[in-house]
Amino acid sequence: MSKLSKNSKRILGVAAACLMLAGWSASSQARDCVVTNWLGGQPGLSDGNAGKQDTQATSNRRYAGHCGLRVPVDGTPRFVTDNSPAPEDTYIARFYVFLDNAGSDEIVLFSADDGTDAKVQIVYNAPTSGDLTLEVVDSSNDVNELTFDDVGAGWHSVEFAWEALESATIAFSLNGSDDLTNTINTSGIALANANLGNVSGAGSAGTNSIDFDDFDSRRSSRPGRLCRGLTNLSRSSLDLQDALNIFDEFASNGNTPADGQPDYNEDGVVDFDDALLVFSRFASGNEDCASNL
Repeated sequence: MSKLSKNSKRILGVAAACLMLAGWSASSQARDCVVTNWLGGQPGLSDGNAGKQDTQATSNRRYAGHCGLRVPVDGTPRFVTDNSPAPEDTYIARFYVFLDNAGSDEIVLFSADDGTDAKVQIVYNAPTSGDLTLEVVDSSNDVNELTFDDVGAGWHSVEFAWEALESATIAFSLNGSDDLTNTINTSGIALANANLGNVSGAGSAGTNSIDFDDFDSRRSSRPGRLCRGLTNLSRSSLDLQDALNIFDEFASNGNTPADGQPDYNEDGVVDFDDALLVFSRFASGNEDCASNL
């Protein structure tokens, strides 16, 4: 499978990067956390911004795997670039983001350009604080917006689908919700680069930051959400071992990290509550991943 048809990136070591670029996934156990697998560049970032999570996420948070990307919101543009679209007339992307510590400034979290100008942007705190807005430029150079109001705390999955057509359907989803949609003319536009992070250089000197994980871009088929609490990606349902793996991570303060997606309640902390919730889902017969997205 080519990286254009499915390009999924976690913040893994170089050994795993080739697999991810080819559309494969792998456990990040015992691998370094790096940003160099983003081949389009990493302005304002270094491997020091990619890291593992302790129990309270005083280091990096992550949603899937063992590594996450923490981006400072300090007035400097800091982002990673995926240049695999190169160029595309259909583009679908999904990523996870933790915004609790992002601050109140308007922040461009994601942008996709045609090689020169931004044609798609996802903006936090716009039009008002706590809102998340997809901005899409049409063939007349007008900006068309779709907005989720006051998205709240915790990890969020953010997904959109874009196409270049005279009557293009643009779709925007948050946390697996029903799509917000718009029909606009995007004919003649092609996307060449995608950027993820503090693209606009929002903020000022301080401690604000954003955590990102599991960016997945495709030509076709929507990636959707990952299975919460699943720590063995060869399965499609939760079981007792998932609860035990999550407990081990909590009890070891992150020194025995679980694979998969251990933060079941998506509050940014892997703790005993997550283990209990997974056990409850398994014990009550609600273990299928379709019921735990």
